[in-house]
Amino acid sequence: MVEETIRVIKETEAQAERIVKETQEQCDRLLSEAEQQAAQLKEEQLRQAKQKAAQAMDAAKAEGDKALAEAEKSIGKEVKSLKETALQKEGEAVDLIISKLV
Repeated sequence: MVEETIRVIKETEAQAERIVKETQEQCDRLLSEAEQQAAQLKEEQLRQAKQKAAQAMDAAKAEGDKALAEAEKSIGKEVKSLKETALQKEGEAVDLIISKLV
């Protein structure tokens, strides 16, 4: 009877050790999978953030190019107007000088 009790205790201890070992292995496997998933998620989020930043930069560049083109067009019109005004004033100045000389 004592031998039977000792055998049962040893079997129970062996079974408990197997359970602890299996549980530890499962825990290690789950941790490894979680780390891999976290790394993949981090990479995906970083990729998406870079893509959004690139799109925002492209949009800002396009908007800047458009504003620059509009400014150049406006400046071109202003320069043309100033040249026309200068030519008109030049003609008036010449007429004034001639009238003073005569």
